[in-house]
Amino acid sequence: MKIFALACTATTVLCASAMGQAVDGSYEALEAGTYQNTSTNFGDNDNPDPGLAIGSELNFGNASIANGKLHVFLGGNLETNYNKLEIFIDVREGGQNRMLGNNADVSFGGLNRLGDDGTGNGLTFDVGFEPDMWIGVTCGVTDGVVEFFVNYAELRTEGGGYGAYIGSGMPGPDGALISLKGMEVALDNSNISGVSGGIGMDCGTDGDLDGETGVEIAVPLYLFDWDGEGIQIDSASVCAMINNPDHNYLSNQVLGGIFSGDNLGEPRSINFNAVPGSQYFDSGASAKPCPSVFGTCCVASGDSVSCLTVPADVCAFYGGEYGGDGTNCTDDDNCVPPVQCASDINDDGRVDVGDLLQVIGDWGCIE
Repeated sequence: MKIFALACTATTVLCASAMGQAVDGSYEALEAGTYQNTSTNFGDNDNPDPGLAIGSELNFGNASIANGKLHVFLGGNLETNYNKLEIFIDVREGGQNRMLGNNADVSFGGLNRLGDDGTGNGLTFDVGFEPDMWIGVTCGVTDGVVEFFVNYAELRTEGGGYGAYIGSGMPGPDGALISLKGMEVALDNSNISGVSGGIGMDCGTDGDLDGETGVEIAVPLYLFDWDGEGIQIDSASVCAMINNPDHNYLSNQVLGGIFSGDNLGEPRSINFNAVPGSQYFDSGASAKPCPSVFGTCCVASGDSVSCLTVPADVCAFYGGEYGGDGTNCTDDDNCVPPVQCASDINDDGRVDVGDLLQVIGDWGCIE
């Protein structure tokens, strides 16, 4: 039986050993609920230290309900620079499909930095996902000691509700946080597998996940029943993403993935309905195999054409032209738009006698 020493750096933390504590930042389940499909553009960690990480990534996610708690595991790393792991949970009726700006003032205003600033914007989730709770985890060095810090808040349909800083812990299997409200959080940054650095398609971890590390959370279900109505909770949906220290620049690390692409940037301007796939996963779900067949996708926007290397169905989502399985933007110029000549009257790609005959034929024409 393991004994876990808890960090006692705040009055909200239960300062006692936890006999048999299962929340330790290491994954013991058999399969994931979702896999990442995008390389990380927030740094690829190659340091096996449980505390110090030089990058942030989300490789896979899993959620389950057992023994009166929602258990969430997010495999990957949280860079030790106070980047923010933002976790949104949907378990009951109502919630916020578009983040409001009048929620509880937690994380130094960080939660409301995601929401409507009064102009009708705000981070918008996929249709059908309306989170009822937010959990924020961050990790950094304080006086030479690596610690992680946790906040949480209710996301009521009209805003308001309760939120608080619930305490801190230390990375690694022996530093789990148990708050007085019963929420348990552990962080282990020793993961050096998973996705690579960049902005392209990357399946990362796919297969045997036993022993993978990351962020592990257990939330007592009663925390979702803020009205004391005795609501029955038997399923949950989760969306997780990596933000910068100021909560104002989202990375490209979201679960589920975004199927390649650069960092998402300003969170208030993001609408996940404009991104292929589902940017959330369900409890008890088994992840679909990560796509392994890609090709070029030429997507026109105004006078420019951009090239993506994605699966065919993702290309169709963007309304692009798929170049075929196995083609790649790095060695394929079929997305370069042809040079347009103003004198190419008949649009055949060249200026010649055919254009002159077209002009003569239309001579004197008045529209």
